Amino acid sequence: MWRKQFLQVWLKEIKDAVRDKRAMKLAFLPPVYMVAFFALGIGLAIHFQNTEERNIEITAYGNNPALIAWLRENKITVNPVDADPYPKVEKGEVDYALILDSPSKSANPRQPRSATLVYNASNQNVHGPVGQVRQLLYQYNGTQAALNVLARGLSPKLINPLSIREANVATDQQMGGLILSGVPLLLLMCAMMGSMGFAADMTAGERERRSLEALLINPVSAPTLIAGKWAAALLLTLAVVLLCLLLLAVALYFLPFNQIGLRVAVGPGALFGVFMALMPVACIAGSLQLMLGILSRSFKDAQTYMGFLIILPMVPFFIMMTNPGLYQGWHLWVPMLGQQTVLKGLLLGEAPPFWAYLAFWLSAIPVTALALWGAARQMRRAKIIYG
Repeated sequence: MWRKQFLQVWLKEIKDAVRDKRAMKLAFLPPVYMVAFFALGIGLAIHFQNTEERNIEITAYGNNPALIAWLRENKITVNPVDADPYPKVEKGEVDYALILDSPSKSANPRQPRSATLVYNASNQNVHGPVGQVRQLLYQYNGTQAALNVLARGLSPKLINPLSIREANVATDQQMGGLILSGVPLLLLMCAMMGSMGFAADMTAGERERRSLEALLINPVSAPTLIAGKWAAALLLTLAVVLLCLLLLAVALYFLPFNQIGLRVAVGPGALFGVFMALMPVACIAGSLQLMLGILSRSFKDAQTYMGFLIILPMVPFFIMMTNPGLYQGWHLWVPMLGQQTVLKGLLLGEAPPFWAYLAFWLSAIPVTALALWGAARQMRRAKIIYG
């Protein structure tokens, strides 16, 4: 009997949700907006990076033909000026400039010369070009030092006793995953927000319309009633998550990551792993939203209280951002934090251990059951029904 009652409640809530066009738009449009803004931001970042790499111009004051020729050989456009550009950089008329020391004719031609790189560090747009110019200046300095030592019949190894090399063992997929650091937060927020409007309407909305009392008159137990509402909210949340994943896969397929030397290939296997990792989050979200909706006095109050649930996926995101190398096995047993770790690994092309998904479910089931039990207990209170 309880199975039939559960099915009837579930079908009733699904029909009500589908009929509410406004709630459907509020549920399925946010993933579209978030993925669109994400794709736009990544596309603009790639465009700006390509533009900065192709057209780097620097204002130079002074005379150092060898250094200017070195910069021009490395595709840096040097614009000589006759006046000191330091005041212009301070006023913001010039983003960055290079001031070269010009010794007199009577000075020793081998005398060390200086080069001052002037820029405003508070301007975020100058860090990329200034970093490339700074690297070229260091390379030029090392090359000239080696030539001066070699001209005296000495080995250049005297000024560089330690030869430093770097070996990057990261694959193109792992390097490309670094640019997707915000995607786990986007997916977790979709899982938390998917059924927010529906859960509020199933609980506080029915109280406000005075239809909850008529529903409780039927011979249906409170746990069965709450379970049916939760199953409907879960189905709608998974539909929102699936839409978000499909849109994200399309965006990642068409974004030109190859223009900046990166490769992002999130295949069907990784998407399936992401979906399986988000299912426990959807279960927790639906149960918490129903409990908050039952305790709310009105539909507006329910939406306000449920809005605080968005903070839950943000906490592990900032933990991983501030401590990217922090990882321990017990993280997988913490809801949201374990999903954040696994989603990041899937985007980097890494396969998580199978027991990680088991840990997600074992940690989500108690939270979900406790929230549903609390909501079902409140359903029979006269204060909740009649306000």
